Amino acid sequence: MSGSDGADLEVTIRRAHASDATLMSSWRGMAEVRRFQPMVPLAPAMLRRRLGREGGASLDTDSGYRITWIVEADGNAAGWVALFNINWVHRNATLGFTIAPWAQRQGVGRRGVTQVLDRAFGPGRIRRVEADCDVDNEASQRLLERLGFQREGTLRALVAMPQGRRDFYLYSLLSEEWPPAASGS
Repeated sequence: MSGSDGADLEVTIRRAHASDATLMSSWRGMAEVRRFQPMVPLAPAMLRRRLGREGGASLDTDSGYRITWIVEADGNAAGWVALFNINWVHRNATLGFTIAPWAQRQGVGRRGVTQVLDRAFGPGRIRRVEADCDVDNEASQRLLERLGFQREGTLRALVAMPQGRRDFYLYSLLSEEWPPAASGS
């Protein structure tokens, strides 16, 4: 499909629709996807309802609690990025992302998250985005730090996972810090 670094993949995002529920459900059921994420498998019908409720959410109209985008690489669904816990009064949100195993380590996640942050940090929109990740999830830590997120601390024993209670790092990024300065890499 591409070279090992994924540089020649065209990465785009689009709003998730109810028709994406079956694919998202299959990803949520993969052990390698859930390794660092406190996700439980969800039936497609439940995901269809959730995505249906997001239909009216919009960064343009300051509406909605959750917005999910599908990340595509060369036109193939490769994961999702979501803003949730959106608080329009305080202009903040939480970022979450999941990338399909075949698209990992190719820059697909970074480019998909970048496109969501470009939209989120548009004029008059979100002021602060936070994200968290398992302390052992080095790939997500690198992605967040490369995009300018600052590690704020450790959320001790945050979630119950099959391997026991897990610590997560909390990160944040402010609109005035976006986009990050070019690092030359």
